[in-house]
Amino acid sequence: AVTGSLRDEEAGTTTEFPELMRPLREPRESRRVRVISGSVPEALHGGVFMRNGPDQRHAPLFPEGRHWFDGDGMIHWCHLSAGDGAQSYGCSYVETQGFKEEREKGGEALYCGIKQSPILDLVLHGMWSKVRNFPTPDRPWWVIQTKNTANNGLLVTGKGTLLATYEAGSPYEIRFERSGGGGADSSTLRLVTEGVYTPTQRDAPVHPILGAYNHYLHNFTAHAKVCPRTNEVIFLSYDLIGQRFSVGVLDSDDSLVSMETFEFPFAEGEACMMHDFAITEGKVVLMAHPLLFDKEQSMGGGVPFTYDMSAPSFFGILDRRRGGSGGLGTEAEVSWVEADNCYCFHSMACWEEGETVHLYAHRLDVTGALGMATFRRDGNEERPLVEEKARLHKWTLQTAGRGEARGKVVESREVGAERIYSDFPEINPEYTGRPVRYGYSLRISEGKSAGDGVPLFDRVMKMNLEEETVEAS
Repeated sequence: AVTGSLRDEEAGTTTEFPELMRPLREPRESRRVRVISGSVPEALHGGVFMRNGPDQRHAPLFPEGRHWFDGDGMIHWCHLSAGDGAQSYGCSYVETQGFKEEREKGGEALYCGIKQSPILDLVLHGMWSKVRNFPTPDRPWWVIQTKNTANNGLLVTGKGTLLATYEAGSPYEIRFERSGGGGADSSTLRLVTEGVYTPTQRDAPVHPILGAYNHYLHNFTAHAKVCPRTNEVIFLSYDLIGQRFSVGVLDSDDSLVSMETFEFPFAEGEACMMHDFAITEGKVVLMAHPLLFDKEQSMGGGVPFTYDMSAPSFFGILDRRRGGSGGLGTEAEVSWVEADNCYCFHSMACWEEGETVHLYAHRLDVTGALGMATFRRDGNEERPLVEEKARLHKWTLQTAGRGEARGKVVESREVGAERIYSDFPEINPEYTGRPVRYGYSLRISEGKSAGDGVPLFDRVMKMNLEEETVEAS
């Protein structure tokens, strides 16, 4: 693969990056750009297209242990307006607590990447940062030496708050300011970081000291869901060391109305990476698959996760309506469904039909989490000979009936005859939790890579879920 580099003159080191992930290292002020083909649909005039991703601003402390997820969150945007020459493009970093600390030090990296094993000096600095930023540190207690980069995703809450999310920390509230005057079509945009997002805790049961959502205890994972019917935001928070996870609900006014905690379903109670989930109009559908946190391996200098090839995967079904007027209710219980071993990073669509749930998600046979995990089978280390590429899969799940300990998988099969590798799905958000005909995803190239073991996505696909065919790509 073609590469770009990042030079640390003081240390005398050069870090190579695949060209598609070469960092910009500096923001770009909003500037005019023109449409070179086609036209902007009228319905999008005045809107903003945004993309969030990692951009490695500083040379890493440990180049041999870097990961492409380590970069600071950079928001790229295109302001869409009427007329071929009225568009504008810019990009800027999300100014997180770690970003500001490193800027104060003149651009020196103070945090390591997600693959680096614990180092005392970095752990102590991370602890001091959490004390310094009392009462709202941007990452929980168990994230000990990496910073919150706010580089995972973007979310607009039911109230309209724009958030930059991060898997292992709290999101950041961001907004755009207009400049230039002369109306929407002639103005340009500037990104402003408001700070760590803190939901209003008006109605949720609140601990007198810790609160219902506490920045020292909780994270707000990358793929929260917004229900189009209620404008509620449903999000996950998990504790890898405490081996528990929580499901939170924000109402349409961004008030936290529910925060319920549960145990993981694995035999030894191990915590797993719960990167995504799904909702229906009445249920939360969890994906607890065996990409397990390995504390001993991590503390011994290894990567943080192990994929257990001999463990089952679980889907959890949680009733959203139990809480009555809002939230999950304090008596909420997860109905776990045991399934074949697999992993899903992302869900596409989900809806309920009576006592069954239909879930579409991108299934991998195994995953090394892009270099963040080892593999084991029956307690022994193993390296699988399976490609880590996902295909769209459908599960039909049935909740546990009266007297049954667990629900069951009614149907599990690959979607479509084309056997196309794909991931990063989307649907029309107005159909979140409802039956939907079309889903969109990115095709994974079968012959090329972006470098560093990262898949190359080479085409946008439109999938007809009713007919299970690819209509456009």
